[in-house]
Amino acid sequence: MIAKKPIALVVTKDLHTRLFFRNHLEDIFHLIEKKEFDKATEVAETTDLDLVIIDENCDKAIDLCFQLKKRKRLFTTPIILITKSLKKAYRQKATKAGVFDFLDIPLDEEALSQLLQKCEDEKKRIKKVSSLSFKIKKNNN
Repeated sequence: MIAKKPIALVVTKDLHTRLFFRNHLEDIFHLIEKKEFDKATEVAETTDLDLVIIDENCDKAIDLCFQLKKRKRLFTTPIILITKSLKKAYRQKATKAGVFDFLDIPLDEEALSQLLQKCEDEKKRIKKVSSLSFKIKKNNN
């Protein structure tokens, strides 16, 4: 059986950003590209996403992060925000909205690679905690 590629949603209006992710992620992920808030939330409703990347230049980017994170389907899915902002308050607001981490502009292949590894490590940690929680619950019943 052939393993299915994980699915990544990239939300950006910028052609260069889309091309960067096509170039660096297409071998690893099945990419879904959207430009608008409504289209991105539509995809999130119907697709099991493994990664979400949102460009801060999209309309209502932080609101989109919050909307996606509150959906049960995406509760544990890492959301990465592409940003050029170094302001602590902005990053805190984004983190509260559900952003897992940030990819700074200008986009860099090495930074993306490190971030993907961090996302993978976090998914493993969540899976392990979930498994332990299930075992504890089972033993208490």
